[in-house]
Amino acid sequence: MAWSQSGLPSVEAFVEGGGSFIRNTEYKYLTCQQNGTRFGSQPCPPPETFNYAGRLFFGTRFRTGSNAFDAGYSYSNNPAGLYDRQDLYSFNYVRYLPLKPKVQPFVTVGLGGSRFSGTSNPSTSFKFVWNYGGGGDIALRWHLALRLELRDYVGGQPAMFTGLSHTIVPSAGLVFRFSELIPHAH
Repeated sequence: MAWSQSGLPSVEAFVEGGGSFIRNTEYKYLTCQQNGTRFGSQPCPPPETFNYAGRLFFGTRFRTGSNAFDAGYSYSNNPAGLYDRQDLYSFNYVRYLPLKPKVQPFVTVGLGGSRFSGTSNPSTSFKFVWNYGGGGDIALRWHLALRLELRDYVGGQPAMFTGLSHTIVPSAGLVFRFSELIPHAH
């Protein structure tokens, strides 16, 4: 039996790298609404913008058969923005879909928070987020897999902005399973 289809409980740790494509649906500085410029003479950004930043993920997943729960943390720097750091915290339900033993696709939905901070702006802003997405684990060994994933984190903007933010995150990484390291006899 493949490591990903066993009904026995297991604990997995994962590390992933990727990026964030941040889509701001109403990317408006509050000062732009008042006078059309930000920080003196700089023009306001367009209503919809995309920013890209690298992102690193860490987390753990508890799994029994097709159901799993995970907790994750990710960090991204955004040197072009007013807030140059975004931390995402998430708690998710994951449902694995039946397929071949070596490839295990999944869908996920969860809740969490997004913390914006930075050196150029001493204030910190924490916003509630929810996320959804999908991906797949490709078994490399009984205790090791490659994970490919795409999620969208939807939540509020930092304090000086209005509207919703979509942080679209493609990532890839490694998964190490601490339980079930020895394959079962058929």
